[in-house]
Amino acid sequence: MCLFRYNYWQTIISLFTMSLTISLTPEQVEQRFQRLNLPARFTSAEKLKFETTPVVTSEKLVFGFPTPADNSSLTLSNLKRILGSDPSHQPAFFDHPWFADESFMSSACMPGWHFIHMDVLPESISQPTDYVRRLEARGMELPAAIEVVLMLFLHFEATREQLLLRKHTWCSDMASLERHVTVGAFGRNGVFISGHPMGFASRGLGICAKISPTPGISSD
Repeated sequence: MCLFRYNYWQTIISLFTMSLTISLTPEQVEQRFQRLNLPARFTSAEKLKFETTPVVTSEKLVFGFPTPADNSSLTLSNLKRILGSDPSHQPAFFDHPWFADESFMSSACMPGWHFIHMDVLPESISQPTDYVRRLEARGMELPAAIEVVLMLFLHFEATREQLLLRKHTWCSDMASLERHVTVGAFGRNGVFISGHPMGFASRGLGICAKISPTPGISSD
């Protein structure tokens, strides 16, 4: 009886944590891409492949979305060119000249599934970028800047909610002068892209950790 009760509550807890993941279908992603004037599209084979959503578990809200192999338009430089920096037309970028010629701006979003926390993890706030080492044992890593921006804009396009309004996340991208890229403060002036040295720490700066799906487990 005790084992039954244990398994019962473990199942309830698992179902509850799984419900904290918001996953978009390829069709939903395409619809939002179209509204954002992004030409990236899924093939029929990709739509079939991404029809099944991998399972990720987290006690925090997670945003999941697939991206296609047709990813040449899914770069920060292209998003900025299309969406601009006019704060009266969101989503937009805060225009700053520092990142214009940085190589990370032309890095395309890798095709496949992306599962990213919708807010910085509380324990990562005011921690330097190498705090991610503590998260790696839990199947988490730093997201790429393009992944974070796509999460912000895809979510905004459907809900008009601006995530990371007063926070920033460390990203895996490196900028010149050995700076780590950060993304956040997605407010009335658009999303901010910044760069800081590895040991930098600041209130409101943390990690929207990227989660690796559980191998071999999926949800229809």
